[in-house]
Amino acid sequence: MPSASFQIGLATPDEVLAVSQVLQEAARWITTWRAPLWDPDLLGEAFARPIIERGHMLTAKVGGEIAAVMILEPEDPVFWPDYPAGEAAYIHKLAVRRAYAGMGAPAALVDHAATLALLQGRWRLRLDCDVPLAGFYEKLGFRKVDEIDVRHPEAGPMRVVRMERHLAAQPA
Repeated sequence: MPSASFQIGLATPDEVLAVSQVLQEAARWITTWRAPLWDPDLLGEAFARPIIERGHMLTAKVGGEIAAVMILEPEDPVFWPDYPAGEAAYIHKLAVRRAYAGMGAPAALVDHAATLALLQGRWRLRLDCDVPLAGFYEKLGFRKVDEIDVRHPEAGPMRVVRMERHLAAQPA
């Protein structure tokens, strides 16, 4: 599929519904090829609104339409409690509308997140993912750190791969 030219930016409060629809579409699509990863009922406007209000939801748009979304947060105490604060930015819920699959939206979002992280004085991007998705993120420049068992406040116990992408040398 051809690459698209994405406009990357922060989601705005008037995009809450569109962002939640992208997340819910991705959650439903995941169940067509594997066990559920995210519950679409939990990814509605009530989920998206506070993240957007904090300025942590990125969107990738084509022609004004949201093609993909991703959460970028400054800390992740659930999945990365054993790493120092302030050295990384954390990616969650990368989701692409099926109509834009294969066009490069994840790479565009992750590259933009890398730029934002560096501007915030962070030299790594980190994420956690389901074990089968690790290869996808390796193609985006991440490397596996480890696999851990965690108890997520909403999802319960799960095994995840923790991955990171180095952006720059650690400051002295």
